[in-house]
Amino acid sequence: MKILSEDEHECLDCMWLSQSYKLINQLHTLYDYQTFIKTLMHQYKFSGDLALYETFQIPRKIIKNYDLIVPAPINDNKLRNRTFDHVAYVLDKQNIPYTQLFQTKERKKQASLSKKERSEQNNPFKLIGEINLENKKILLVDDIYTTGLTIHQMAEHLFVRKIRKVDALTFARG
Repeated sequence: MKILSEDEHECLDCMWLSQSYKLINQLHTLYDYQTFIKTLMHQYKFSGDLALYETFQIPRKIIKNYDLIVPAPINDNKLRNRTFDHVAYVLDKQNIPYTQLFQTKERKKQASLSKKERSEQNNPFKLIGEINLENKKILLVDDIYTTGLTIHQMAEHLFVRKIRKVDALTFARG
């Protein structure tokens, strides 16, 4: 799911994740989370510069391969503070139909935690509503893929539902 460094023969992140989770099938990313994209993401997400949603154009050729598009949820307290759901807003503005399957408990800001601290937290996601997911191809959408925990914690709830496959698309890969 990432470009391997010269000294890696296998993805160390995947090896680390596979100790606790069944791995998703594929990760699509729009950008590397480098200085410029990091600045744009921060301005969009935290300063509410909504016009920047256009930076995160989701390729139609990717989403047409899925039965369900599922955005990562935002906790109600964060939503009140931020005033908009930054992932769902991109989907809405691009007229991409989605299904919100999850809700999340409030948790510490993930960027402030180490990989070890993130891994020690309980899975904050919970499926909401009743929907038949059997044999469905599902695309999870989130803003940034850093450790992969958010995506794999959501996917953990889907794999037990006899889905066909679960992939992810993120605006950036850290």
